[in-house]
Formats: sequence, structure tokens, C-alpha cells
Amino acid sequence: QKTISRWERGEVAPSGPVQNQLVEMLRRPTSNLMTSMLNAVKHCPAPRALSRMPNLRLLAVSPPAIEKRPSIVNWIDHDLSSLACGILEEMLDDRQLQRSIALQEVTCVVTTTDSVLKTSEHATIGKFQTTITYFSHDGSLYSDAVSVPAAAAAVRGFRPIADDNLIAD
Repeated sequence: QKTISRWERGEVAPSGPVQNQLVEMLRRPTSNLMTSMLNAVKHCPAPRALSRMPNLRLLAVSPPAIEKRPSIVNWIDHDLSSLACGILEEMLDDRQLQRSIALQEVTCVVTTTDSVLKTSEHATIGKFQTTITYFSHDGSLYSDAVSVPAAAAAVRGFRPIADDNLIAD
């Protein structure tokens, strides 16, 4: 308590390693749900990413996602929206879709895409079908995207799934 009080008064500053520990503690979600989601992504056998909306602040990626796109690790804890291209860019620019997601009228979007992020691996990604699930927690909206390779003949595009259609589809 004395140490923190001295920091607050500006008498001394925490050391570099202590500052890093404080940043890491504040960056990690503390709820059981978010801890479970982060662990699920970490151990997922498919390319998977967890982001906070609306700017797709990347929180976690699975090892297969890193293998598919190694430069993605540089974007953890950064907004991905500036890298969006193709179908993802179309989805982010679709105001009606984004409003429906924010209102939780759309709980899921199924996409078939080529690369959706302008990174160094952009040209080598290939075609994937991705299911993006949206959920709200503690006042924040999140997206959980899981990808699997798509057939070469699969048509590129996206299909929103409304909450009332989730079980029927």
C-alpha cells in the first residue's frame, strides 16, 4: 500500500518489469467466461480468433491461426479493422449488419472468404469458411471466429444468422 501510494504521489515510479506486470494484469479479462474463452481459443485445433467489437481488437488467436498467418501475433491487443479487406471489409461497412449485431439481432455470420486481412501473408491464405459468433459480456461485444478450409467451388460471401434462426439452421 505504501509503495502504490508513493507511485500515485509521483515520488517514485514502478520498475519496468513491474510496469509490464501491471499492464498485463489490466489487459486480461478477469471473468470466468472470458478466461474460458481465451483458453478455448488457445487450445483450438482450427484457426480461431477472439476480438472485441466494434473495431476488432484482437484478444487471442489459436496456434493454427498463427501458423496460417504468422504476422497476426503482432496484432494482439490492436484493432484489426484497419487491415480488413474483401468480405470482412464489406461486413464492417454494412451499417445494417453492424447495427443488427450490436442489437444482438444477429448472433452469427457464416462467411466464405479468401484472406480478409491485408498482412504479409495475404496472397497465400486460400479459401476458408468462417463462422463468427457474437456475444456480449460486461457491456462489451465480442466476436469469436473459427475457420475451416472451404471447397474450391464454394461461393464467396457472407450470411447473417438471426437469433431466432440459430437453432433452426
